[in-house]
Amino acid sequence: MEPSGIVDDSFQSLFDKVAEIIHEQDDFERAHKTLNEHFRYLEKGNSRAVYEIPSKVADGVDRLVVKFALPESGNSGTDEALYPQEYTEGWMSNWHEIILTDFAPLEDVIVPVLDHHEDALWTVMPYAETLPQSQEVTQRLGPLTDKIEEANVEFVSHGRTTGQPEIYQIKAWGNYQDECRLRDYGGIVVADEGFLEQLPYPLSEPDI
Repeated sequence: MEPSGIVDDSFQSLFDKVAEIIHEQDDFERAHKTLNEHFRYLEKGNSRAVYEIPSKVADGVDRLVVKFALPESGNSGTDEALYPQEYTEGWMSNWHEIILTDFAPLEDVIVPVLDHHEDALWTVMPYAETLPQSQEVTQRLGPLTDKIEEANVEFVSHGRTTGQPEIYQIKAWGNYQDECRLRDYGGIVVADEGFLEQLPYPLSEPDI
């Protein structure tokens, strides 16, 4: 799946450089120092690091985030694993989001991926404000989580299918264009064979 090219070339070059530092040199701290000079650091999980990047990076979008895959190995190579070859979880999570963003049944439920590295080492999507923890928000999310459950998808965690998807955690959702949208969906795998036949779906890490 080709990148859209929405993000300015100079930022793409910076993101590519950072991805190389993270994966080839295995030095996230150096990459963080490079990014921290320009962008607001939002969070770092086990598999991805997220930064807010300034406006004017892409046309028509006020606030954006970039998600970098981290070189944390997933649980592959076992009978229970979904993927038969070695991979890193953040990299595959980026791929899941890139693919799901074009999956029509859920396009009005998620915050879309706007641009990405050709091998999914980074992705860019609009910023979605954190939702408050409240019963009202939980009730609003109910029909949305039902719609995701009813779609032709599987939920994964650490390379294995799971019955406890993150879609039930309010922190995975955000306010996007005055709507509740899923902003963290790296654990959702499209299972529609006809849809996936049209896509490159890699099962091993790219060489940088």
